[in-house]
Amino acid sequence: MKKFLSVLLCAALLISCACAEGILDADPEQVMAFNREALVTEWEGEWVLAAAYIGEDFADENDIEVKGLIAVPENAVTMSVKALLDASATGSDAGVMVDQAAYIHTHVYDIEAALTFDAAITEEPASLKLPWDGWDVSEMTGKWSEGSTYVCKGVGKLSKVSAEEKNLFFEAVTGVKNEAIADENMKYMGLNEAGQLIVCYSDDNMVKKDGDVAFAYIFVRAE
Repeated sequence: MKKFLSVLLCAALLISCACAEGILDADPEQVMAFNREALVTEWEGEWVLAAAYIGEDFADENDIEVKGLIAVPENAVTMSVKALLDASATGSDAGVMVDQAAYIHTHVYDIEAALTFDAAITEEPASLKLPWDGWDVSEMTGKWSEGSTYVCKGVGKLSKVSAEEKNLFFEAVTGVKNEAIADENMKYMGLNEAGQLIVCYSDDNMVKKDGDVAFAYIFVRAE
């Protein structure tokens, strides 16, 4: 049994390495292209950090020599993502009053993510929260109706980053030290066209439309 488990572990690590190498060889613009049709329920699951990214314009503006896709230590960060029905209302109408004027209550999803870092980076876990209204309401599926369940899609804005370093220890993970990165918080989250999960900072409103990503983490599904 121990031998079998060791074989499985080795296979998983090889797959993880292969995914990381594939990302580093890819076109950075394609990696950072968000899939705005992906439902947030598709984010659920276990993820492992495969690469990081620094945008060319952001790098030039802040005298950062490293830009584009960046290799990261193996298993530096793992992340568990859950899509939870919002329970901010109570009783039989649990969910959110989406249309207050019409007194419409509906069930919508929030995202919660728990991150674990390699002990060499930090022993403190981190968490991310993204409420249902962190997405553009127009990007929800279907039309509002009493008692229905709706799922947001596209890119969402984080409402809370619980970590000692709000950029999720970008310097320790990537080795890139810069005050402009240290001063910013991770701000957006979404799937790219390849099904990789992006957690990033941008000055642009990424919820509304594509813009320039300043820096980011790219996660792949854990095997």
